[in-house]
Amino acid sequence: MYINIEKKFELETESINNPVVLIGWPGIALVAKLAITSIKDSINADEFMSIQYFDFPPKATVEKGNLESPTAKIYYKPRDNENGNDFFILTGSYQPQTPEGVFEFSKVFCEEMQKITGGKIKMYVSTGAMISDIVHDSPLVYVCGTDQDLVQSFLEFDNTKIYEGGYISGANGILPAYAGTNNFAPGICLLAETLPLPMMTLDPRSSKALVSLLKDYFSIEMDFSKLNEKIKEMEHIFESFKKQADHFMKQIPEDRGADSYFR
Repeated sequence: MYINIEKKFELETESINNPVVLIGWPGIALVAKLAITSIKDSINADEFMSIQYFDFPPKATVEKGNLESPTAKIYYKPRDNENGNDFFILTGSYQPQTPEGVFEFSKVFCEEMQKITGGKIKMYVSTGAMISDIVHDSPLVYVCGTDQDLVQSFLEFDNTKIYEGGYISGANGILPAYAGTNNFAPGICLLAETLPLPMMTLDPRSSKALVSLLKDYFSIEMDFSKLNEKIKEMEHIFESFKKQADHFMKQIPEDRGADSYFR
């Protein structure tokens, strides 16, 4: 399948230090993408690569009148201190759509990162959402990965829990799994709990839970102001929806016995 990688600038392998790949594809309530793009914006990462791939859906994106074909983008930020990490941040307009596309993208991407960094990648960290019946005030983040020592290192932080078993569909699950099982670098997947509410196209509370964990784990300087604004917007929408639902329920007559049409 056609795939084209365009570099915006060159990186010398020797200049790359302790690189980590952070991944956030669009998915449930855009939890992963919002988390990763929030980190990208806060640390002022530069666009490093753009990937065109014919397994992305045939949907052009429009933003402020600007028309673009669907792409994946990789941003780069060198470390801020001697003990820090360089970050490569992957996100996109859409995920690959077919099983073959997800696996092929994972393979090509891992091979490309291997060449660029000279095999220096410390880990691939993917983010995502987990649907839950109950979401805590501070949403839990479920952790799994291909390296159990790394998994345990994430579980040392608050509001984390091991993901005991199940499935993670799409590129948010496959890419770190592919990286780890094919000896590119260990893969970790972080899933923040979210509610499956139809009026919530975004869940910034869950995104913030992911960002908070990554911030603490990698000592990232984060500005939460934009995420907090989105959380307030979401709470306002939720409250409006609740009021409408309560008003609707009050309009339903009480059950007047066997002859009532309401059961």
